[in-house]
Amino acid sequence: MRPLTTLLAAVLGLGLLGGCSGEDPTVVAFLVSDGTQRLEPRVDVEAFEARVEATCEECSVRVYDAEGDAATQASQVDEALADSADVIVLDPVEAEEAEALVGGGEDEVPVVAHTTLVPGADRFVGVPEPIPGTDGGPSADSDLQAARQIVQGTRRSMLHVPATAMSEQAADVAVGLLADDEVEGAEDFEGVPSWLYAVSEVRLAQLTSVLVREGTVTLDELCSGSTARRCERLGFV
Repeated sequence: MRPLTTLLAAVLGLGLLGGCSGEDPTVVAFLVSDGTQRLEPRVDVEAFEARVEATCEECSVRVYDAEGDAATQASQVDEALADSADVIVLDPVEAEEAEALVGGGEDEVPVVAHTTLVPGADRFVGVPEPIPGTDGGPSADSDLQAARQIVQGTRRSMLHVPATAMSEQAADVAVGLLADDEVEGAEDFEGVPSWLYAVSEVRLAQLTSVLVREGTVTLDELCSGSTARRCERLGFV
């Protein structure tokens, strides 16, 4: 693994890591199952990249999108290794198939499983149970559209996956592995140090307290156009 010159300790609570500076960046490979999935997203690529940039000066994030295809993801793992990845964060298309992609031994590149535990992963950031489908309502193209359908009364609820929080935590864990230092807050889950999150069902009463507060949607987005008058009656604006 190439040495890191600087880790910014404030975010991770880690000490500064010194070392000899190399010409090549330290590569953090982020393999996502489907980056085009807008409804109930599992990952937040922008948040992940920003977090790594803020905590590791010499890290370079390389994102690989499998677009929902397990075979593509298998090829991308090989590509990431060929590109000299120092740590892999893996949001698996199929966890059981991804197990074959995770190596073992001291010289192997460490793997952080994202969202769904991959057997053999070194660390896990995600939800302990499979993410179920949405409840009660027409299909939606995005979290925003689903939330607006709840306001309009055409949908009872939606599921909120804390994708941003999970992706930021996964970035912290990946940088911690590079620094050979543990990030606080881990618990044991099936024998793997893990940071676990809950998927919550969001109904009308939780739209502002959950989605707006966490930045998934803004109040202006939620209460514009066809939902404006309904939001006024509900007291959202």
